[in-house]
Amino acid sequence: MHLEFDELVRYTNEERDKWRAWFGNHPEAMELEVQPGARFATVGALIDHIFLVERRHLQRLRGARLDDRTGLSGRHAPPLFDYGASVRREIEQFVVDLEPDDAETPRRFTLQSGAELAATPRKLLFHCLVHEIRHWAQVSLAVRRAGLEPPGNHDLLLSRALK
Repeated sequence: MHLEFDELVRYTNEERDKWRAWFGNHPEAMELEVQPGARFATVGALIDHIFLVERRHLQRLRGARLDDRTGLSGRHAPPLFDYGASVRREIEQFVVDLEPDDAETPRRFTLQSGAELAATPRKLLFHCLVHEIRHWAQVSLAVRRAGLEPPGNHDLLLSRALK
């Protein structure tokens, strides 16, 4: 028994769709505090981080120069979610084009902290999705603390992404 990459992509895409629609009705929630005084102080800044990390890991896998930022403010959901959707399409195409042997061949990466890391593309790609899932839980908590109800059910058990 094993988890397929496309199953987890479908699950995270469902989550993104729920949040995108929800922020359309609650645009003010982008300014809610998540970690006051921290690097990603607001919900919008945290969502920006989710999508930028995915972009940067894709750039690492391609051997490209890493972007420092998305270029967005994190205050307006529609352009931020458009950016995330664009990156996701690129990730999905990268996976389609990735040879199975290449997916399992470790590569060396330098992280933003300067730390060196050896990981397979498979591990780095799965990390992107787990990283995102963890941060959506933080967004849910911030929304709840502000007295708002997050969109829909977020349990993997109730998702249509897995059989």
